[in-house]
Amino acid sequence: MSPELTVVIPTHDKLPLLKETLDALSRQDLDPDLWDVVVLDDASSDGTLDWLETIRPDWGGRLRPVGAERNVGRARARNLGAEQARGRWLLFLDDDIVAPPGLLRAHHTLLAAHPGHGVIGLVETDPRLVDAPHFHYIDSRGVAKVDGPEAPAKYLVTQNTSVPAEAFRRAGGFDAGFSAYGFEDMELGFRLEESQGIRFLALKAPVPRHVHHHDLDAYLEKKGECAQGSLQRLAELYPARMRDMKLVPVIGGSGLSRSLISALRPALRLLVGAW
Repeated sequence: MSPELTVVIPTHDKLPLLKETLDALSRQDLDPDLWDVVVLDDASSDGTLDWLETIRPDWGGRLRPVGAERNVGRARARNLGAEQARGRWLLFLDDDIVAPPGLLRAHHTLLAAHPGHGVIGLVETDPRLVDAPHFHYIDSRGVAKVDGPEAPAKYLVTQNTSVPAEAFRRAGGFDAGFSAYGFEDMELGFRLEESQGIRFLALKAPVPRHVHHHDLDAYLEKKGECAQGSLQRLAELYPARMRDMKLVPVIGGSGLSRSLISALRPALRLLVGAW
């Protein structure tokens, strides 16, 4: 019998965190016959694929490791994982997300009750990692802003999102043109909404924990990388949506955003130090 829900996890050189992610998944309370897991190892150098093969028998056929021959990046890695999925729904998690026991059951319940919908779930930083105010900002974004049952497509994040597999494939999966960090998930949300008519439900509980620590400098570096690359691609593909996301200045080029982040960095460091 094929599973109804396939969890797709791309990973690259984060074996200690991936172990936490899979350990949490092994404790889910959804009927084991209803779900399985595909882990796409994106050419890691830390022995990830070998370790996955050693634990594979413990999962009774529900864990399928897949190795990429070379590092292909976040979007393509998720597509390669999704190609191996057997479920009618795909649940995308990242390799640094620790899911509480009821998470898969919550996704499955919503998806089964609302055909043609996807589900965007809340994620919060593990409290053990919160050592600066920027974590509170991070945890206030996306689905955390939603009051009603539906979530805008712009809030789609691959840390905790499920979609109908058929619609995902018809839409062409993730855009592999997003080779650097950021916005490949939001772009998929837009495309699923516009080309497949998918609407998204907000899942506020149970809440998985993000267990990968980023200090302020690392966080700002990631934002600068987005401004220089992936955000530009998003603006080119969806210029009409930029105003809704309050990102209009970016359309003129990445220089302004990169410069603004650099200018704010000293002030933000002071705020973090005073916290």
